[in-house]
Amino acid sequence: MRVRSGSVSIAIVVLGLLLGVSCVRVEIQRTRTPELAQPTPTVVPRDAKAAKPTPVARAERRGQASEGVLRTLFRYRMPPATALEIARLGITVTVVEVASVVDERGWYWPVPTDAAAHLVGTANPGEPGNIAITGHVDTERGPGVFWRLLDIRPGDEITVWSAAGTFVYRVVDVQTVAQSERAVLRQTDRETLTLLTCIPDGRYERRLVVRAEPVRPAVATR
Repeated sequence: MRVRSGSVSIAIVVLGLLLGVSCVRVEIQRTRTPELAQPTPTVVPRDAKAAKPTPVARAERRGQASEGVLRTLFRYRMPPATALEIARLGITVTVVEVASVVDERGWYWPVPTDAAAHLVGTANPGEPGNIAITGHVDTERGPGVFWRLLDIRPGDEITVWSAAGTFVYRVVDVQTVAQSERAVLRQTDRETLTLLTCIPDGRYERRLVVRAEPVRPAVATR
């Protein structure tokens, strides 16, 4: 009986130790569970909400838009002149496009005898720049299309037609220059009409140059 009693006592002690360990484990689990259940805060950068496109990206977009506008402007030009009239002088003449040529005689424009020539490379009516139109003062058959241009004077009006409509210019200057003077053909910052013809003095070494500016407002009308 003593042996059995001792065995029982040992069993009770072992059982008590096991129950004590089990209680401790349960408590640890209960204390850790709420800590793990707490949501982890998310850190949001303060500048993230206010993020904006970089200035470089905006500059590129503006640059692309500007290039598109420039391409459009240079692709579409005003049409060339087709006719010209100076009412006070009784001049009404067709205008054709003439390109310059270079041969054994030098560099020149082959101007027709029965029409005025708009020099290719100069501006068209309605465009900023120098619109150069020339015509013969006389021909082998008689007076040329610009024979009466010798009587022009400041204040006279010149009407030019193109496919875009009608353009009216007023003469502001009349001068005589040497045949070799090329400055009269240079481009100008604003729209300018330049008419040229020879001085019929038997030598044809001088040119009559007529400068005219658009009558304001300079708007094409049909």
